[in-house]
Amino acid sequence: MEDELVPKFGIEFRILTNDLIDSTKSGNPFNDIPLLVASVDKLARDERVQGMLAEASWDLVIVDEAHKMAAHVNGRKINYTKRYRLGQMLSARTRNMLLLTATPHNGKEGDFQEFMKLLDPDLFEGGARDGTSVDLSTLMRRLQKEELLTFEGKPLFPIREARTVQVELT
Repeated sequence: MEDELVPKFGIEFRILTNDLIDSTKSGNPFNDIPLLVASVDKLARDERVQGMLAEASWDLVIVDEAHKMAAHVNGRKINYTKRYRLGQMLSARTRNMLLLTATPHNGKEGDFQEFMKLLDPDLFEGGARDGTSVDLSTLMRRLQKEELLTFEGKPLFPIREARTVQVELT
């Protein structure tokens, strides 16, 4: 991934590793290094790293494959995964959060509303349980694959045509 960031955006990121953590001046790479790429699983499971996260703040956090930060609603009970708890912590510590996913949600409104709480906890508080729907236009952008363009403005995917063809059976 980092090999794409420099040529496309001119931005160089460091990859969070245990060696990088141990070599930072303050002992907290999130305070010392402005641009980091980190594994969601490392951040969610490593208690030492979570302590460092709790002491830092950011202007922007981008999460790829964000659907993995899902919580699961089962009746009145909500199963908050470690990844979801990480999402809550990051959301509270950043001014802006961008959640990227190309995976459709599972169709359960409660799960979706819990996921959207990572972007705006107040807006979605109690939404799924009281039957209220929320306007998502300020928080979410959905692109169909037919709308995606290359940097040159050409369609990213070939246009598909569906036709009925008559075939004589033999």
